[in-house]
Amino acid sequence: MSDIASVRHLAVVGVGLLGASLGLALKRRGFAGRITGVARSQATLDQARAVGAIDAGTLEIEHAVRDAQLVVVAVPLGAFDETFEALARHAPQDAVITDVGSTKLSVQRAAARWLANPERFVGAHPMAGSERQGPEAADAELFAGKPCIICPPEVSDPKQVAAGATALVESLFQHLGMRLLTMTPEAHDRQVALTSHLPHAAAALLIETAMQHGGWDVASTGFESTTRLAASNPPMRRDIMLANRDALLAALDAMAGNLATLRQRLSDGDGQALVDWLETCKQRREQWLADREKIQKGSRMNTDEHG
Repeated sequence: MSDIASVRHLAVVGVGLLGASLGLALKRRGFAGRITGVARSQATLDQARAVGAIDAGTLEIEHAVRDAQLVVVAVPLGAFDETFEALARHAPQDAVITDVGSTKLSVQRAAARWLANPERFVGAHPMAGSERQGPEAADAELFAGKPCIICPPEVSDPKQVAAGATALVESLFQHLGMRLLTMTPEAHDRQVALTSHLPHAAAALLIETAMQHGGWDVASTGFESTTRLAASNPPMRRDIMLANRDALLAALDAMAGNLATLRQRLSDGDGQALVDWLETCKQRREQWLADREKIQKGSRMNTDEHG
């Protein structure tokens, strides 16, 4: 089995924003299989069913995964060990398991630690999200046109089962309209530290600086948009920061170096250096946005063509 269309039963462990959005997106894009959600509270399951993200829900993981062909783990990073331990006991031996976690090395290690068949686990990170939380914030277009990093299983003797598992997970995220990138867990963690985890930390630092030195009375739309990520779930962000600690420390060091350079330019009153730097950053951001829009437009056209 290497195509999402052949999956008859998919289990989503964790139906918060990402898990519920995944289920909702699959249904909107014609997935015909059954989707069962797992959550810690009945209220969350009721919300996920109300928005149309799942067909059925349960508080017991063993009831959801016993005959699942594909399991998507969408729990906070701190719950992966517990979840993988349960999957090792209750999921079918031939089930393929993937995830949507924000770090990959820590998740891969947890899979190797608990799963009986770690070659059937394919790490994934859809680069999509929001500061909003819960299934009531689910968005069927949350993933469309965005990158998804796939980290295939590392096996000393390549097996057909690992290749098949990777193909199935790739098919899942392609079905959501995502742009796939393949890399090692180490490379993934380095890159997302710079473009995802560091921005969250920077938003919190801006809030902290204003808390310490003031400015709230004049803060407006620029401050609001720049600090949006500081509204994210604090325990979740803590888990991400700690799980990717080494890469985030390196990213902070790199930013500290750039801050020192900026400080020196200001101290020197070097207006030309400042405008050159600002222009370079402006142009690079505009190019990135233009490239992303092309990808998202292509994804929307593909969705319209296939219904």
